[in-house]
Amino acid sequence: MPFDKEKAKENLRDILDRMQNNTDAVLLHEYYKLYKKEVSVFRRSFAAAWLFMHYDEITEKPNRPKSAAQSAAHSAASKVKLPFSKFQKAERKTDEENTEKQSVVVSIPEEESKKLFISIGKNRRLFPREIITMIMTKTSAAREDIGIIRILDNYSFVQVRDTKAAEIIDALTGFRFRGRTLNVNYAKPKTSENETEN
Repeated sequence: MPFDKEKAKENLRDILDRMQNNTDAVLLHEYYKLYKKEVSVFRRSFAAAWLFMHYDEITEKPNRPKSAAQSAAHSAASKVKLPFSKFQKAERKTDEENTEKQSVVVSIPEEESKKLFISIGKNRRLFPREIITMIMTKTSAAREDIGIIRILDNYSFVQVRDTKAAEIIDALTGFRFRGRTLNVNYAKPKTSENETEN
């Protein structure tokens, strides 16, 4: 099927309008939580684009008459008007408050671990769960191979299982994340008490 850019733009506007004004926010929240759980942060944008592409392929052009079933579905959806903007704000707040809860600290014995330095921190709105996802996506490390994570303003420290440390350094060094090329090394001995655990 040839790509009809104007049709796609019109469908995207329709999606955003329905999301904003005619959505069951409670049900959408359940889909949102499942999507975040099942799709890694590095694949979410492409997954959303694929869903948009699929929607566009099965949707008639907006100026064509809709079938009776489509009209009935759209009419039913339009009756559901919930304050989606308030839901969005509440969701953002919940995400930030629950960051630590979602990133349960794993205890790795000190003699079995190494501390790594990663050249990105709070100034890029980095959370522990994103470091965990990045490591697990790019390496063979499992959740139990990632221990205490400390995030400072400009860089972070991550405790990892010693058998995985070299692989993590190799995989993440030079990786582009949020516009920054990462530098990952074994951390130098601690010289500052300013680190705050996350």
